[in-house]
Amino acid sequence: MNAGADAAGRGAPEGGRLRKIIVLLCHAGGGEPVRGKARMQKLAFMLSRRYGCQETGFEPGARGPYSKIVEEETRYLEEQGILSSDGRMEITETGRKAAEAIAKRESGMLKIVERYKEMFNDMSEDEILAYVCATYPDMAKSSAAYDSVKSHMERHVMSMLRRQKITSGKAAEMLGEGRECVMKKAARSGVPVLEADDP
Repeated sequence: MNAGADAAGRGAPEGGRLRKIIVLLCHAGGGEPVRGKARMQKLAFMLSRRYGCQETGFEPGARGPYSKIVEEETRYLEEQGILSSDGRMEITETGRKAAEAIAKRESGMLKIVERYKEMFNDMSEDEILAYVCATYPDMAKSSAAYDSVKSHMERHVMSMLRRQKITSGKAAEMLGEGRECVMKKAARSGVPVLEADDP
């Protein structure tokens, strides 16, 4: 195993899995950068919940879930030459080799990471905040930003529906309304409704 793969795949027990998630997030989608550290925080949060990672240190922050551990892990990966960051989180050539090694062992994880990245990487930060805090309300407790986003929740939800980012069921959950009510609102706005599974 090369040094990059070793750095990305090992460490503290939960740090190991979290590192894999961060590396695969930057590798997924042909290496398209993750658009900023705040977006990385949200993606890492949702994937750590998806995988039941313990001790990731996420707490409610001003812009939703925040983890100092994620910040430290990304900084560590930058120091190891796995990632580079210039406003965007990007995989390096060394990192790509490490990610490919991880993907061979964790092909199922890569597929799930791909789905999350495809869904969230081109959303606006307000849309991501709306999705995350509506799905995980315990992470909205300290978020003044979410209070502002919440006042425009219907607009954000319809935007996500229009681009087929969420299903009508997820839209209903986010708005706290019945699915039929959401379907009627979508129809009035000419918004197509997705009926696949949410990530």
